[in-house]
Amino acid sequence: MARLAPRPDVPPSLRKLPTPAAVALPATPLPAATVPVSTVRVVTVAVPGYPGPAVVPLSPDRYRLQLTIGVETLEKLRLARDMLRHAIPSGDDAAVLDRALTALLSDLARKRFAATDTPRLSRGAAPGSRHIPAEVKRAVWLRDLGRCAFVGTGGRRCAERGFLEFHHAHPYSLGGEATVSNIRLRCRRHNDYEARVDLGRDRPAGA
Repeated sequence: MARLAPRPDVPPSLRKLPTPAAVALPATPLPAATVPVSTVRVVTVAVPGYPGPAVVPLSPDRYRLQLTIGVETLEKLRLARDMLRHAIPSGDDAAVLDRALTALLSDLARKRFAATDTPRLSRGAAPGSRHIPAEVKRAVWLRDLGRCAFVGTGGRRCAERGFLEFHHAHPYSLGGEATVSNIRLRCRRHNDYEARVDLGRDRPAGA
C-alpha cells in the first residue's frame, strides 16, 4: 500500500504526554478471597491520541517512528541537536537520530570485532592472506547493516540477521582478497549457495 499510495513525510513534533488520572484505592486492602484469581485481568489503558511505539510505512523506504521517551532522553536529544547545529542546521530530529545510531553501531562493531584487530593486523595486510582483518569485518558489518546482503533475481534482499558469515565475492580459493570491496555478509544458506554456483557442488573448505 505504501508503494501504491505513498504519503508525505510526517512533520517533526515533540509533545508531552498528559499525566494519567489518579485511581482512588480503598484505604483497607480487600481480603484475598474477595476476588477469585480466575477473574483477575490485567488491563492496558491507552491514552487517546497517543498510541504505543509503532513504525508505520509511509512510502517506499520512508517510515514514521513513534515512541515515548523520558525526560533524560529528551535532554540528551536536545543537547545532541545543539551540538550538531554546525552539521545539521535545521536541527532535524531524524537526522540527529541517524547520526546517533551510526555512531552507536560503529562503537558496537568495534567492540564486537576488535578482539583480533591488533594481534592479526599484519597477517590481514599480507597479500593472499586468508584471514579477514577486524577492520574489514567492521566495515562490512556496518555497510551491510548486520544483515545478509544476498539479493535474489526478483530484486528482494534476504532478511536473515542470524548466523551470518563473511563471504568472498571473488572466492578465496580463486585468488579473492579479504578486502571490504570483496567481502559480503551472507547467511549460511546463501553463502553455501553462492559457493556452489562459483565453484561447483564440490565446495573447497574455506571458500
